[in-house]
Amino acid sequence: MDEVFVGQFEHSLDPKGRIVLPASFRTSFEQSGFLIKGPEGCLALLTPERFQDIAQNMASRSEEGDIRHRSAKRSFGAGAARVLPDKQGRIAIPEDLRVFAHLQRECVIVGAIDEVEIWDSARWQEVTQVGDSLLESPDDFIDSDAI
Repeated sequence: MDEVFVGQFEHSLDPKGRIVLPASFRTSFEQSGFLIKGPEGCLALLTPERFQDIAQNMASRSEEGDIRHRSAKRSFGAGAARVLPDKQGRIAIPEDLRVFAHLQRECVIVGAIDEVEIWDSARWQEVTQVGDSLLESPDDFIDSDAI
């Protein structure tokens, strides 16, 4: 993993559906990034390299002939958007992705280690409570040999 994303930042969507990327994330997306539908109803912003790795994996699996893999690949590609930050560090989030993630105005941008997630603020509050409760007992899900 070349890049590690950490931190939590509150930002608002502007009337044109743009959001400012935190300064600490911008250099990773100077050339471009890819927005995809993320788990639990968020959007995931991936570096081109990370997107390509996932896309190649999906393409390889779809060649095996399983309709589920082809369907997943098709949905992944159709639901993705290439984004390029403007001079103010904003990215435009397409309307279909804003609808998917229920993004209204107040959002939270989260460094999720290998990707950046964009959450509706209210939804983030719900999800983070679950994550925080898991951290209370980290031995239950962290391999102690890896530490």
